[in-house]
Amino acid sequence: MTEPRLYEPAAIEPKWQQTWETANAYKTRDDLPRAQCYYVLEMFPYPSGKLHMGHVRNYSIGDAVARYKRMRGLHVLHPMGWDSFGLPAEQAAIERGAHPAKWTYENIAYMRGQLKRMGFSYDWTREFACSDPGYAAREQDIFLDLVEKGLVYRKSSLVNWSTGLNCVLANEQVVDGKCWRTGMPVIQKELPQWYLRITHYADELLDSLKSLEGQWPDAVTIQQRNWIGKSQGAEIDFAVDGHPEVKLTVFTTRPDTVFGVTFMSIAPEHRLLDSIVPASHRAAVAAFRDELKSVPANERTGDLAEKKGVFTGAYAINPVNGRKVPLYAANFVVADYGTGTVMAVPAHDTRDFAFAKKYGIEVVTVIQATDPKHPEWLKLQAGQDAYTEPGVLTASGQFDGQASEAAKAAITQWLATSGKGRAVTTFRLRDWCLSRQRYWGNPIPYAYTDKLGAVPLKKSDLPVVLPQDVVFDGKGNPLEKHATWAVTGNDGQPLTVRGQQGPEAARRETDTCDTFMESSWYFARYTCHDNTKADLGCAKPLDKSKVDHWLPVDLYIGGIEHAVLHLLYARFFQKALCDIGYSTKREPFKRLLCQGMVCMETLFREKPGEKKQYFYPDEVDVERDAKGRVIAAKAKSDGLPVSIGRVEKMSKSKRNTVDPQALIDQYGADSARLFVLSNVPPELDVVWSEDGIRGSHRYLKRLWVLVTEHAERLRATAPYAGKAGALSGADQAVVRKVHATVKRCSDSLEKDFAFNTAVAQCMELTNELKPDVLKPEVLKLGLTTLVRLLAPMAPHICEELWRELGGEGGVTAAGWPPYDPSEIDGDTVEYPVMVNGKLRGRVVLDRSLTGKALEEAALAHETVKAAIEGKSMKKLVIVPGKIINVVVG
Repeated sequence: MTEPRLYEPAAIEPKWQQTWETANAYKTRDDLPRAQCYYVLEMFPYPSGKLHMGHVRNYSIGDAVARYKRMRGLHVLHPMGWDSFGLPAEQAAIERGAHPAKWTYENIAYMRGQLKRMGFSYDWTREFACSDPGYAAREQDIFLDLVEKGLVYRKSSLVNWSTGLNCVLANEQVVDGKCWRTGMPVIQKELPQWYLRITHYADELLDSLKSLEGQWPDAVTIQQRNWIGKSQGAEIDFAVDGHPEVKLTVFTTRPDTVFGVTFMSIAPEHRLLDSIVPASHRAAVAAFRDELKSVPANERTGDLAEKKGVFTGAYAINPVNGRKVPLYAANFVVADYGTGTVMAVPAHDTRDFAFAKKYGIEVVTVIQATDPKHPEWLKLQAGQDAYTEPGVLTASGQFDGQASEAAKAAITQWLATSGKGRAVTTFRLRDWCLSRQRYWGNPIPYAYTDKLGAVPLKKSDLPVVLPQDVVFDGKGNPLEKHATWAVTGNDGQPLTVRGQQGPEAARRETDTCDTFMESSWYFARYTCHDNTKADLGCAKPLDKSKVDHWLPVDLYIGGIEHAVLHLLYARFFQKALCDIGYSTKREPFKRLLCQGMVCMETLFREKPGEKKQYFYPDEVDVERDAKGRVIAAKAKSDGLPVSIGRVEKMSKSKRNTVDPQALIDQYGADSARLFVLSNVPPELDVVWSEDGIRGSHRYLKRLWVLVTEHAERLRATAPYAGKAGALSGADQAVVRKVHATVKRCSDSLEKDFAFNTAVAQCMELTNELKPDVLKPEVLKLGLTTLVRLLAPMAPHICEELWRELGGEGGVTAAGWPPYDPSEIDGDTVEYPVMVNGKLRGRVVLDRSLTGKALEEAALAHETVKAAIEGKSMKKLVIVPGKIINVVVG
């Protein structure tokens, strides 16, 4: 035994990172059969400045998978890039005076350094940022292909307009009707917007979810299915009293209730409303419309929003019975959702019932419950709520007595035959609004002329490059205020487009693309090589053969918060890429792993009438219980108590964060990686604990000492390669434990990437490796196996220890250790003996014993006899191969 070397991650880890980089260890080839390849990808980050613990966990999981698959003999594509367009960079320009490009690329440089310091095995030759000229230009090229395919259009729609910033805000940026940044009012404003026709793929997006079952989390496929929201129903045409030229069309999934319509709801901004409102009611309708201008559409339609309306003075005519019903402008109806009008049946719809009660509108029952004691039916009879369940039609003309489900089809057919309606399928899914009125995004390649209107640019006019000399004053879109950019071509001459009678002066579109556009195809771009080239003449946006070689991504890793928007847009975009000739693989991701969040307690003070004051962990002295939970805290600044809040997702706003760089500096990257992988299964939230990362570090130090103390004498020793049965005692037990550990680690990683289970198994094996009692070759087998099993999770220390033990080449090249199932179970089993729930000893019995013979052998063993001597045995329970339980009196 020799004196162990000091474990110094700060020296070991950079050394191996440099070794890997010099050797181009993770550079990817495209010329191997797909069956020998594996594509693992984590959702790429927005370059906000620094990594957070959520990044560390996400990328540690992906890197462990990549390394594991390489050790399994697969050639792995594991790329990294940057989702680098977006509003935060523009906000930084306003607040700090830094140009968005400078701020973004400085952040990328810093975060790239952090990722490399973590030792993640990325193929950096495929790196790109979405704001790179090459990526942006290729996206514009694809955009024009989508235009030619008929998947792009422009229409006016309501948007959240900040009166302080003079720009459009996302729903998340509107807080209590005001701008999140300025506090100024936000109004609903109608603006022309660019859309992608995602609804063209609604059926395919829904149907192909079936191919993802068992590969994607159920929670994600359910959310997507609900978001797409396919509904079978009927469109019904209602005439407007006194306006024979006007027709209001509604969609309903309950045509069986149409005889019970007692009022109609219409969007206050509906294009036909002003033409049918009598003069006596115009002021009230206009005031109601103005009131709603400051309320985003999602707040108006939310389940918790107050349902409000105003009578328009107009009446619609029910086509099935000729009844005139009042028309109300209602806040919960939005013009660009559905048809913008809704038929209201208070007796059989909860929202309509509440609205009718509020405004004194009649309630007419047309569905009668088959069970007169049904709770909902009793509530309807008592005038308390609607009855929404199936039943039998009543007060419904010739359809009386029909079961409501059957009546849906019958009434729809009657409407179609009489020219008053039709059967239709609708989707909750809406087309994707691309337009963003800001600078730091990819320009939409369109221009406008006085005669032609909106005209797509030609590919020869690409790329459209953002100007650098812009002013960021926080008001409006800087591109609109630039003196020359919008009217100047790439050749420096006035911008023109060709009309029928020659060139016409043109002005560029100043809207830029939603950043979801960039993240909807980046995974395909990684499969190609020329990411740095901006010249579109050098290549098409995508190399179809390479895209089809690598897609679908074998494993995609990211948070479940992206279940709908990003993942749905990416699925749509991949299908569109197929239809414009860039691929034949219609799903982008084969398997999806949604990792849990990294969480931590919040520490705060709260005074009446004041906002909570949050504290960073290093600003507080804490007292913890035996499980590491905070039980008391005092601020370091004043020594006064600090409240301990619930465990929540790490958040800068609540200051419950930990700087990953500080952890790397103190404990090393391997300790940080091991902690986030070993705590819980990857799909569950992990609760941050300082004790947890200390524990991971202690374990790695223990492994380091175990190997380096004995490496010199073991270096020339070959690992034991014989049968366990040829050994005895501890040696035989360790050989069997080695095979069992490899099997359990392999099973846990192959099934669901349960690295926590694998780490636990490795720790168990470590406990069994006792150098003083094991033969050198058995100890060598145990240590080399342990190092290979841990290599995907803690690669730096394992590379170093592999060399210490005399291993040739890298630990990845050594491969994943094999196991022999027949070597796992021995001829005997060691049973713990539990008496009244307490361990009283262990006995070794023949594995072949079962039933009565096993019980007799157990009771005859001296250890068991001694444990129950002088007592009356009440019960004996033996779990074969596991445990002996005795209950005595």
